[in-house]
Amino acid sequence: MLGAAWLLVTGALLASRALPPAGPLYDAALHGVFVGYVLSMVFAHAPIILPAVARVSVPFSPLLYLPLAVLHLGLLARVAGDLSGSAPLRQGGAIANAVALGLFALSVVGVRFLGKRGLSPPPRR
Repeated sequence: MLGAAWLLVTGALLASRALPPAGPLYDAALHGVFVGYVLSMVFAHAPIILPAVARVSVPFSPLLYLPLAVLHLGLLARVAGDLSGSAPLRQGGAIANAVALGLFALSVVGVRFLGKRGLSPPPRR
């Protein structure tokens, strides 16, 4: 749902102003779609996609929400920095998005490890 919300935010932003060829508005729109929507969908569907593509089961765990939260908070900071002209806010958001990608990889590996050791609940069927 948060990914779809970023599409709405980006659409409203583009509807209110013309898309420039470069600059802060372009950065906000580009990241709203590709980080807000696309990466949200990758994070949300990893427990389904990874078993189908890589033949690696990923049991659901609340731990998987952590990178998603960091991703959205970082994107919020980045877009706010773009729209307000605050370079430190934009840079902090960019760093948070990079950290979210690392956390995502670590959380998938962690959930996988915990599942093999019997420390996570069994998957629901």
